[in-house]
Amino acid sequence: MSQPAPQQPKPTAAQRMAHWAYRGLCAALRITDVRAVAACGRAVGYLVWMCSPARRRIVARNLRIAVDPMLRQDKLAPMVRRNMVRTTMNLFCSLKTGLMTDREMHRSIRVLGADTFREHGMGGHCVISCIPHAGNWEILARIRSQFPEVEHYGSMYRRMSNPLIEDMVYQSRTRYGCEMFSKEDGLRAVLRLARTGGLLGVLSDQFTNEGVYVPYFRKVTGVTPLPALLYNRCKGKGHLFAVYTRNTGLGKWDAVMDRIIEVPEGCTGMAQLTLLVNKALEKCQSENILDGFWMHHRWKATAEFIPKQEPADWQVAMAEPGLLPFRILVCMPQEFEEAVLLVPFLHALAASRPDAQVNVVCPGEQQAFWQGVDCVAYTATTDGAKPASAQLEEDEPYKDGPYDYLFMFSESKRVFRDLQRLGPLFTSGFTENPLARKKRAFRTHFTQWHFSAPRHRAEDYMALLAKRHGCAPQERTHAIPGYGNAEAAGTFISPFSTLGTADSWPVENWAELCSALGTPTLLALPQHRDAAQALAGELGLPCTIAAPQDIRKHLGPNCRLYAVDGLLPQIAALCGTPCTVIMASRLPDRYAPMGTGHRTLNNHRPCHPCYRTACDQDSPCTAEISVAEVLGEDGV
Repeated sequence: MSQPAPQQPKPTAAQRMAHWAYRGLCAALRITDVRAVAACGRAVGYLVWMCSPARRRIVARNLRIAVDPMLRQDKLAPMVRRNMVRTTMNLFCSLKTGLMTDREMHRSIRVLGADTFREHGMGGHCVISCIPHAGNWEILARIRSQFPEVEHYGSMYRRMSNPLIEDMVYQSRTRYGCEMFSKEDGLRAVLRLARTGGLLGVLSDQFTNEGVYVPYFRKVTGVTPLPALLYNRCKGKGHLFAVYTRNTGLGKWDAVMDRIIEVPEGCTGMAQLTLLVNKALEKCQSENILDGFWMHHRWKATAEFIPKQEPADWQVAMAEPGLLPFRILVCMPQEFEEAVLLVPFLHALAASRPDAQVNVVCPGEQQAFWQGVDCVAYTATTDGAKPASAQLEEDEPYKDGPYDYLFMFSESKRVFRDLQRLGPLFTSGFTENPLARKKRAFRTHFTQWHFSAPRHRAEDYMALLAKRHGCAPQERTHAIPGYGNAEAAGTFISPFSTLGTADSWPVENWAELCSALGTPTLLALPQHRDAAQALAGELGLPCTIAAPQDIRKHLGPNCRLYAVDGLLPQIAALCGTPCTVIMASRLPDRYAPMGTGHRTLNNHRPCHPCYRTACDQDSPCTAEISVAEVLGEDGV
């Protein structure tokens, strides 16, 4: 016994009011000339342009991608205004299109290439019309009368949320013989039309997160694979056409229907066919780029920005020349010791998708270091004379197009406001960041639970990627391959910490350790130059002073470092140097050097970890750590 069809929920009061308002609008449009509707649409378009700065930014972003990434405000602003005015006019006229009389249609709409379009749809063949959002695309539902010989003439569409208005729009679209297929009803009826033959329209340039990721105007984005699927189901009787409408005057449009998409023999892959469709639509829209509907995010970014598609499909996408990258900004923490822990995070981002580009925003003292990390494309500083956003809009980084993603790990409101000027589509970070408390400041964020077993701080950043963004790399790259000096050798000590005097070890212990090690080299950062040179002279050791970006020249896998906690052992670990680290103020489980081959020592007391720069106890906790413990197996 068949189940009864589920009852539709009753329309709400708000939906009923919207329905009656829409009926009144349609009644007014029915008696208004289309040129008057177009003029009204243009006037409203100017209001939309003046009152919607957010929409202006969206249109500017899209036009930079579709026209030229190097477009600056002087040329971009007039294009944005003209596009928003024309788009609003087209949207107004699309409401009028379904209400036009035949006389109005004949006066306002010219169909080009109808014969070519019709001929390919005869004899059981199916013409799949790939339609971009450009001009007044509602025209294509009204020109059914141009193809009386074709049995089936249909189009895909998306239902409206208001069932009452949806019914009116559906009746308007189907009144003249156009069959409408909703994606909510599945693809069975559409596939049947593809097999039996006819003319079918598909709006093919919408973003879809579940689609095939191939370039559109040289930037990879999610594209519906439906035209490719229908073409393959036609089994040799399918034809792909690029069909579009263009505005030619006030209340006048052309429907261009003769752009055949040539499919090479043997080309059946979804990504390959979809890329052919995209290229054809690009040519159509490029003829009058301002006719495009650029007031929505065509190149979106979502929480899970890593497309789940086969490597072969990525190869198709990346084979296109001159691609614009998927641009990711990472704003570093203020503390250098914390920022260095993001190296595995950056490597995971760079490997997340083939078109990823990682850019770093950091304090000036960190810039030279990040410029030496190969997965970082551009860097900008947060404390220079020029704001970070201005640095990232200089010609060299500007040519790669708009920014897509921002990971905000700094807690500076000033820097956050500055980076928002760049218009990243998505902002992510930790819940503990005070910036996350602002409503919708972070589109997604990750909470760190502190009652669970401690894990390394670098794993917090990786957990953010895995649990909020679907990026869980199989390999964790701690040491940077080839970063250190493979020819360097020897033993080094680093008695000075960037964390403060709380992380120190008595001088007499260092003297005893050096006696056991022979004659190690004292390695220090420029900020400790005077103290390091004095201690090296006292102990009779050679002294090397190196900036953070130059540590790699002196350390490598064949070296050994004995140090107190701080920045230097973290960088040494990136060079592949085994480290023995005395940790006082921080917890080893959280802040030990990343990677393998390292040893940490600490003397646990009730005040440990204190996270202080200066110890307030009579005897520091490190004083009880002996030289024998530091040497460990090395002293045997």
